[in-house]
Amino acid sequence: MFAFVAPVKGHVAITLIVFAIYAVAEVITLRLLAPPVNVVQHLVARNPEERPHFWAWIRAADGSGAALRTALLWLMAAKIVSFIFFYLRSVAANWQSMSMVFYMRAAVYDRLQRVGFSFHDQHSTGQLINRALNDLQAVRQFVNVTMHNCVDIGFFVIGSVIMLYQRSPSLALWALVPVPFWFLAVRKLALLSQPIYERQVKASDHMVGLLTETIAGVHVVRAFATEDLEKRKFKDSCDILLKHQLDGVALRVLMNPLIRGIAVGAHVALYALVAILVQQNKLDSGDLVTLGGVMAGILGRVQQINTISDAYQQAVVSSGRLFEILDSPDTTPQLPDAEPLRPGGGAVTFSHVSFSYQPGQPILNDISFSVPAGSVVALVGPTGSGKTTLANLLARFYDPDLGKIEIDGQDPRDVTVKSVREAIGYVFQETYLFSDSIARNIAYGDQDASPDMIREAARIARADEFIERLPRKYNNLIGEYGASLSGGQKQRLAIARAVLHNPRILVMDDALAAVDPETESHIRRGLERIMAGRTVFLIASRISTARRANLIIVIENGAITQSGTHDELMNVNGYYRDVASCQFATEGAGQGKSHMDRMVRRGTRGSQRLVDDE
Repeated sequence: MFAFVAPVKGHVAITLIVFAIYAVAEVITLRLLAPPVNVVQHLVARNPEERPHFWAWIRAADGSGAALRTALLWLMAAKIVSFIFFYLRSVAANWQSMSMVFYMRAAVYDRLQRVGFSFHDQHSTGQLINRALNDLQAVRQFVNVTMHNCVDIGFFVIGSVIMLYQRSPSLALWALVPVPFWFLAVRKLALLSQPIYERQVKASDHMVGLLTETIAGVHVVRAFATEDLEKRKFKDSCDILLKHQLDGVALRVLMNPLIRGIAVGAHVALYALVAILVQQNKLDSGDLVTLGGVMAGILGRVQQINTISDAYQQAVVSSGRLFEILDSPDTTPQLPDAEPLRPGGGAVTFSHVSFSYQPGQPILNDISFSVPAGSVVALVGPTGSGKTTLANLLARFYDPDLGKIEIDGQDPRDVTVKSVREAIGYVFQETYLFSDSIARNIAYGDQDASPDMIREAARIARADEFIERLPRKYNNLIGEYGASLSGGQKQRLAIARAVLHNPRILVMDDALAAVDPETESHIRRGLERIMAGRTVFLIASRISTARRANLIIVIENGAITQSGTHDELMNVNGYYRDVASCQFATEGAGQGKSHMDRMVRRGTRGSQRLVDDE
């Protein structure tokens, strides 16, 4: 964690200076308790007949009255300085800890954006949210309270021991006797508490993950009336977390008397030692009061040792989880001397490419094909055959285990990741929209796009129809994940976003599956202009979409089993012809036919062209 001290080293230096001055002021204040007591004790020891009247004594220009006034003024000045720096200490501690955690939070967030997809595959959203919030808060608590308290204890104890050593070297040495016992007690607490906190954070991960999933899937929960089931699951998760938290409380309650007992025993023993030294005239009576103040200060700080150790163990566990993110290897490493991808038309070549998410479980096996620039390629195959994975390899979401991919003659691993992803536009199967305006969602990949460019992209995607009906049109805010829109509307906005991005390679992962056939046909005609001059990969489940491709590649069980045009594949036995025959038969017997009949009855020329096109 000290790597994050560098950005706030100025804050740390100021904080340490303030803490040091406060400790010195407090020790001096305790030392200045002795002179007034010694003056009063000297006055009490005098013969009663020699004792002056109080007001006369206190107004005296010299003697014990003047000495008492001077001692009290110095004590008051030291106390005022101590109060001022106590306030400054709190301000400096919070300032430094919040500044340090600011850089840690920014680093964690930045890393979560850049870390490879495989890391996100291995960790749930709830786990990552819990780490970015609760674990970071535990680290902040350690920095703000624990580390600063350690500094405070260190300065105060060192100053106190130096002061005691000046009065009596043996007294200073005896004051250090309890330190090894405190150390052993704290070490024992650490060994017992760390496994408990590890179980706590895992239980917290499970609880946050369950909460995240339930909120995201609230429509499914209500649709199946499983509110009571989810409530029981959440209660069980909370009960497990509570159990582990109570284990930690029980351990702290057990250790508190031990640590406090060591402190009280040391306090009493040192009082007895000072009393003996006072009787032997080796120390003054005021030293007994000073020792009481010192031991009270040390005792008060010793009570924090248990809390410090407790927070430290939490920070050890939490910081380990944070640095698992910060130190995670990048699954898409970039060469130090990588240059941007050269301009081109979007020619793509796969040469003997194999890939697996888990060792021994291949998703793609020896994939080879070439796509000329400006071609439209359809990837067809059963669910889980590897179509989406193949498309994801293009933009280096993952790198192949074996083989080579080339874009316009360059291996994406030899150029900058940013230039590769700028050259490829995606319309994902699962549409994701941000809680922002429609215009900003469309222009997400091109923040400098003009309103006219945004409207044109929406028009091509046939999204302008529903956008114009909204109260604020393109400035209309959509809910989280686009919850206020239908599936087809969200898909059209995703297509508009990809169109505006204007990539040389466009990947559409079943992008038209969520729209009705009529809208699909309109969108397809709009996309024909956009597809011209660029390479397009269509991951298609509808043969009506795949049949327009220049090349159709059939993938089954991670391998290419067929390739060719629609007419070529319809003339040979295989997966493509089987699926096409099934879909055409369904359209002819059911919904497809009635839809076409409805379109013909409109009697419009445009509708007739649409039927012919279909």
